[in-house]
Amino acid sequence: MNDPKTTSLQPQKPAFRWGRLVLIVSLALNLAVAGVVGGAILGRGGPDRNGLAARDVGFGMFNEAFSERDRKELRKTYAKANPNIRAERQQMRDDLRAVLTALRAEPFDVEALRGALKAGAARIEARQAQGQAIVLDYLTKMSGAERAEVANQLEKALKRHPREANPPPPAPE
Repeated sequence: MNDPKTTSLQPQKPAFRWGRLVLIVSLALNLAVAGVVGGAILGRGGPDRNGLAARDVGFGMFNEAFSERDRKELRKTYAKANPNIRAERQQMRDDLRAVLTALRAEPFDVEALRGALKAGAARIEARQAQGQAIVLDYLTKMSGAERAEVANQLEKALKRHPREANPPPPAPE
């Protein structure tokens, strides 16, 4: 009754096709390489290279509130104040390398790690303070109506990205 020849009337599951998996993985890798190469080519040079490099100073919550024109002006101001942006970035990479070295050291030296973290944090804090000073100066030069528009855009950004349980206070009327 349980003859294997008569019970195999159910359709067989098709065998796994390795060729299809290899093709998909190959395509994904090719797209990744093309993206990296394309990004490297498109991301180099240009008249506003220092402005693009300055973008990562991060003007914090104001980044979404300012217009593109405002952001461009802020990046330009930062780039003028920091003509050696590449050197700054190299210093930050060196700070990270010091952290990595301290983490991998045997025997582990917590004081070396603490020093490396403090050096990196001090550099980041200085960059943030400079970015805040640039934003403050820029806001000071705006008219009341322009500052109100920045406030409205800040409020919209907060509503788009709710991360806190307490909403911001409503705008005065």
